[in-house]
Amino acid sequence: MFSWFRGGRDIKLICFDIDNTLCDFASAERETEAYMAELISKEIKKLQSKTRKHSLVKNSCSTFTILKFFNEAKSRHLYRSVAPVAYSRMLWFKETIEKLDESMSLGITINGLIENAGFYEKKYWEYVDLKLKNYPNTISTLDSLKSKGFKLATITDSDGKAGIKDHRLKMLGLDKYFDYIITGDDIGVNKPAIENWDKLSELSGLKGRQCIMVGDHPEVDLITAKKLGFITVWTKQNLNTDLHQKYVDYEIHDIKEVLDILKKFNG
Repeated sequence: MFSWFRGGRDIKLICFDIDNTLCDFASAERETEAYMAELISKEIKKLQSKTRKHSLVKNSCSTFTILKFFNEAKSRHLYRSVAPVAYSRMLWFKETIEKLDESMSLGITINGLIENAGFYEKKYWEYVDLKLKNYPNTISTLDSLKSKGFKLATITDSDGKAGIKDHRLKMLGLDKYFDYIITGDDIGVNKPAIENWDKLSELSGLKGRQCIMVGDHPEVDLITAKKLGFITVWTKQNLNTDLHQKYVDYEIHDIKEVLDILKKFNG
């Protein structure tokens, strides 16, 4: 196993988050949410046109309103819990539809829409697949790290349904680069739960001081790693902020800058 040593550090492994670290999930997510809001809005209007009470319906449900309630549902769960179920898009769609029914006089029965939440989840991830791309320098950076003999790993959250994240890794061509793949589906809890890093230590046989952790969300990806002795790298490739975190050792704006950080340990 290759390593770089400097100042008491013997770096052998680089561990990455996936979404908004190696791939531009945020852009795909925005497009997908807009697409799904339009789809649901059309279904509501179709149901309204069939009801006898159509003339009494005062609210046509706009995509803006659906997006608003969807993002409220997302905010109630995302990063609020380490339980994988909290990241379920089916759950978020159910809560969105229930909120629409509670807040607006739609003049329809929403049972069918609630039952469709699983279908909406499926359509959501299919559309994400169409839009999702790796960052421009992701593959070349991983190729370079592999060529230098480093072990590579990912610790990545569940998306609320087993298999979705594994599928994404394969679709993006990332799975072949990792010696260790750890997902919230495997562990049963998402980051920042320490169990994820304990599993990496168990699989790799390495200590935190021998590893680097790279992620876009410090409070989720880096805070636990820092406590365990990892060198922590905050990638801001999808962010525009001057905010700094005390448990972040390095900040980068392009994933290829990981290679520059490693040069510091090569003297």
